[in-house]
This record gives sequence, structure tokens and C-alpha cells, in this order.
Amino acid sequence: LCVKGRFGIIEFVHHRDRLETPLIKRDGDFVEASWDEALELVASRLGSYQADELAVISSAKCTNEDNYVAQKFARAVLGTNNVDHCARLCHAPTVAGLVQSFGSGAMTNSISEIGDASCILAIGTNTTEAHPIIGLEVKRAVGKGAKLIVANPREIDLVRFAHLWLQHRPGSDVALLMGMMKVIVDEELLDRAFIDERCEDFDVFRESLEGFALDFVEQTTGVPGDKIAEAARIYAINKPSTILYAMGITQHSHGTDNVIA
Repeated sequence: LCVKGRFGIIEFVHHRDRLETPLIKRDGDFVEASWDEALELVASRLGSYQADELAVISSAKCTNEDNYVAQKFARAVLGTNNVDHCARLCHAPTVAGLVQSFGSGAMTNSISEIGDASCILAIGTNTTEAHPIIGLEVKRAVGKGAKLIVANPREIDLVRFAHLWLQHRPGSDVALLMGMMKVIVDEELLDRAFIDERCEDFDVFRESLEGFALDFVEQTTGVPGDKIAEAARIYAINKPSTILYAMGITQHSHGTDNVIA
């Protein structure tokens, strides 16, 4: 297995809470059943539906081979093209938001470069648990002197390594980020050459920040205004910097807005 598999998949597969035998509901309760009994029941139920009434949903916790077999089973056996995957819901906002912002729906740096960052903003991500390899790179950067800002309603493991923890209210990510950006713009902590060369409609963006004074952002997020300002200054001054986010940002009704912010 690759390093990611060694850290993640094995622990998932052998987790103590996993089911070890099929369960069939009888009289409102799940009871243990044999594999033959369970497979026969599933096959008979699937056979009672038309192909276009069926759908198959797979998972990022499956191997590539498992996912291939799942879609093959759906198309070649069940006769349906209704195939989905959890990653589509997880990061569709990422693709939409990053394409709109940068022209490409993918990360702008490699994982190995995270370890060389001078400042890391981790928002909406439980990095050490969900992405342990990236978590190692974050710890490597902190060990070399990088400033780590964690924005998360929960006191996740990464908070132990953070220079600053912004414990904002769930769903207030946009307000928090807009508040930080307003501080950076108002205090002219900007890379003006980069803006002039690479950015469009910066004046429109500046105007969009007008409604996000620190007192309003503090009231909205629950984070003290001076702490938000401190985070903004740390992020702007320490270069190069990187932003890490995950499903705490994307899995909202306004997930794309979160990503754009």
C-alpha cells in the first residue's frame, strides 16, 4: 500500500466498529444473517426493479478496483447508468469555486510544498485525521517555524500545533474570511504587483468588503475582532502561505461561496 493507504485504509477496514456479518431487518429489528441469505435477498430485491429505477453509490473509502467493479456491476449487470460517488458531493463546490477564481478546479500547489510554507491557514478541515499525509507536512512546516492558523468550531488535534485558533460559529466561514480580507486590504498588506499583473476587477472586490467591518464579523462569527485582525496580519506578512480546507467548507448549501471566499 501507498503511505496514504497505510495511514487511512487499513485503519478503516479493521476498525472495531465495522460490521462482521450481514444484518437483515425482521419485525423492525436488525438480526444477524448468513452471507448466502443476505446476497439472495439483495439479488431478489434488485431483480424486482426496472434498470432506470436503480442507482449505485460508491465511496472514496473503496479502492480503485472496488469502484471499477461497482460501476461495471451497475452498467453491465443492472443495466443502469445511475452511478454516483461521494466525492462528487464533497468537492463539486471546489471545482466550481476554484474555476471561477483561478481558472482551474484543482489545488495550486503540491502536497510536498506545504512543508515549506511560512504560514498555513487550515479552515473547515480536520487534517491530521482525514488527510494524515498532509497533516505530516503541516507539522513539518510548523517545526520549521511556520505560523499555523486553525479556523474550526471544534478543537481538533491540529489546534495543539496552532499559533492561533479561530473558533468561529458553524456556517460563518464567509464572514470570517471576508473580515480577514478587509483587514489586509484596509491596512494595505497587499502584493500590489501581483494584483496589477494577475487579478481582474480588484476594485469591485474591494467594494464587496465594505459590509464586513470587524465589529460585524465578530458578532457574526463569535470570534473577537482583534483575533481576526491578528490572523489576517499573520497570513499576509508571512510568505509563502497556503490555505487548506476540506468538507467543513464544501458541504454547505453555500459551499461554492465558501470556496470562493
